[in-house]
Formats: sequence, C-alpha cells, structure tokens
Amino acid sequence: MESSKEIIGKLIKYNRQLKNITPQQLATMLGVDRQYIWRMENGKINITLNYLDKIILNLNCKHDDFLR
Repeated sequence: MESSKEIIGKLIKYNRQLKNITPQQLATMLGVDRQYIWRMENGKINITLNYLDKIILNLNCKHDDFLR
C-alpha cells in the first residue's frame, strides 16, 4: 500500500507535468532546489499542508486536484 506522501508526491508530479512545468521551474517558483522537488514527488519527504497550499497556488491548481 502506498503512503500518503507517495500519493501526494505522484499528484504533484502529475499536475506539474499537466501544466508543462519542469522540476527546475517548480523548484524556482518554490525557492527550493530541484533535488527537493524530486524527493517530494517520490514520497521521500513529508510536506506540510501549508506547503501543499503553496504548491497548489504555484501550479495554478485547485485543492480538489489533490484532495479527492
């Protein structure tokens, strides 16, 4: 069974790719390095709900895209 971090990571990656945003571009938007994006998308780190809000805002998504 996948963990919540892995599921959210996959959703971040899916929505990022849907918007044709590279990992480097998202990293720049969030003020982090590209490696952090990789770790996040692969479920290697926990992110806070506040940080998820920041990702949703920068990807121009809706919360429904992540919280179904």
